[in-house]
Amino acid sequence: MMVVENLLDVKSYFAEEVKENYVVQYEKMAKSGAFFKEGGWHELEEETAECVKILCQTGDACSVTRVKEYPVNAEATVDAVLARIREAHSDIFKG
Repeated sequence: MMVVENLLDVKSYFAEEVKENYVVQYEKMAKSGAFFKEGGWHELEEETAECVKILCQTGDACSVTRVKEYPVNAEATVDAVLARIREAHSDIFKG
């Protein structure tokens, strides 16, 4: 079986506030399983997952590394996660 992830929504936060090479990004993904059986691919039940990621560009190849990922859920809304990032990761923000 293979896991299929489809990006449903993406938003950038703090674009003008973080240091160069850093990105704070919200993502909403649809995740489902898929398997091959009797002549075709079949997909299993889909669920959505939301998170806010801190990414850092590394090197000249424009690739990024995930610094930290915070799940978004009933206990941790996007606004709460963004406030936590501002507190816990003050080093990524411009002086």
